[in-house]
Amino acid sequence: MAEHLKEKEKNAFVRIFIPTKGDSTGTIIRKVIFIVSIIVVIACAAYIITDYTTRAADTKQNEEIVEKMEMNASGTFSIEEKKVEEIKEEVPQILDKFIDLYAENSDLVGWIKVGHYINYPVLMNEEVTDYYLHRNFYKEDSFTGSIFCDNHVLPFTDANNLVIYGHDMLSGEYFGTLTCYDPYSNSGGGLNFNGDFIGYYKQYPTIQFDTLWEEGTYKIFAGIYINTEEKDGYPYPYYRKRMFKNELEFMDFMGNIMDRSTFYTGVDVEYGDQIITLSTCCYTIGKDVDARFALFARKVREGESPEVDVDKITINPSPLFFDTYYERMGGSWEGRNWDLSLVKNFDKYSDQIDSLDEKEPEESSQSKPTI
Repeated sequence: MAEHLKEKEKNAFVRIFIPTKGDSTGTIIRKVIFIVSIIVVIACAAYIITDYTTRAADTKQNEEIVEKMEMNASGTFSIEEKKVEEIKEEVPQILDKFIDLYAENSDLVGWIKVGHYINYPVLMNEEVTDYYLHRNFYKEDSFTGSIFCDNHVLPFTDANNLVIYGHDMLSGEYFGTLTCYDPYSNSGGGLNFNGDFIGYYKQYPTIQFDTLWEEGTYKIFAGIYINTEEKDGYPYPYYRKRMFKNELEFMDFMGNIMDRSTFYTGVDVEYGDQIITLSTCCYTIGKDVDARFALFARKVREGESPEVDVDKITINPSPLFFDTYYERMGGSWEGRNWDLSLVKNFDKYSDQIDSLDEKEPEESSQSKPTI
């Protein structure tokens, strides 16, 4: 009797959820949709669990890396003294705080701290540009990857513009909060601090980027939201220009960046400044548009105060966006409206800059920025 009831229950389940002979077309479609929905839910749950587990492991790993760096800075090393001396010979003038980490991964080139959450090692693989796109500090597979710069900047210390990449994680990790610096974005890794762009900038107006050899503070001066594919309009290749052969090249680059910047901080820039560009994915107008947010900062000059007059921050009411942005959001570019004195000597080159062909190939063969 019990077996008969079990078989009856099983048949009832099949009749309710599994397409069977005699079902109408509508019933079959309903059951198929139900089954597909269950599969999607299970897949999503598995992804979320895996993602959470991976992120938890990566977070713990980064905390351990930070701890090692702090111990090194205080003069305590986990490796043998002989190995310490070997590293100092291999990398003259390396800062003590990086020695243990360099011993574990010689692709280490520095450390970056930005805003509220970004606090990570920066890596560079000379063979493969996007080697760390989905690998962690220990070169293990990792969906979240690492913060890295591309291998085209060689020698590293001579770069005029260093491009640094990181994933825009919804959790806010890696470069997930970089878009908190974009007044036109509603993202910020889900942690956009109530959209208070000005308040966020005033709290964090500089970037700390330390190379293996020296510590450096960089003043933020611009940020752009830009497409990467021709279908959405001309994608200005901000990530390609890394070395400036002359002042005209520098002015052309700066003109393109300042025209597109969504804000201005009052920080001036001049030829010869060391620039860093932080690049991440950004989906302000939809995930069907492959776009990036790039934040620009220049190094504090010798003898200059690292302090910034944060009250000079202003939002650009008319940045130069791309075609698809205007199609969806409305508006149009109203022309160059920024204070030209923010780029020293820019006015001397403005006529020559306007006559240059923007689409002329530059230094890199990359078709678009990595992330």
